[in-house]
Amino acid sequence: MHKSSWTCLRLDRSPADFGEALWCNVGPFWRERTMSVVTTLLGDMEKSIAWPLGERVGIRFEKSVSPRAFVEKLLCDEGFASPEDLREVFEVPRMPLACRSLGDEVRSDSFVRMTDEPRTVLRQALILGLCGPHHYDPSKAVIWTDNRLSRQLDLFVPGRFYADN
Repeated sequence: MHKSSWTCLRLDRSPADFGEALWCNVGPFWRERTMSVVTTLLGDMEKSIAWPLGERVGIRFEKSVSPRAFVEKLLCDEGFASPEDLREVFEVPRMPLACRSLGDEVRSDSFVRMTDEPRTVLRQALILGLCGPHHYDPSKAVIWTDNRLSRQLDLFVPGRFYADN
């Protein structure tokens, strides 16, 4: 009888344990590709979705500063008892809006700096405190966290959708 030259691979062993001879029979490994999307339909009235840009909000803080602690101190220095008191002083959008996080892709000079006029910083903090992950809702309570206050957002007015055309 003729002996077979095939051997069975034991499942309890790694392919690397069998040496280079096995790798020629495995085939190519999957290649990993990553791609970043750098375009949006929002804010462009020429495209089929009409959600105009309502406002761009964000505060640039120094890396060593806690955004929440800084804004709370600023709130006290300006004579306000709570973040909710800011609603009586500042004009903010009155309807729910869609939020899009900008990250680092936008120039830093397009946002308020922590060293700007205190009331300008507090207005931005009020709006950021009313923004959830994907929407701004003026009827919600103002919530300040380091994460919320350190975001940079575009706020869009919901309009027609491409299916409405």
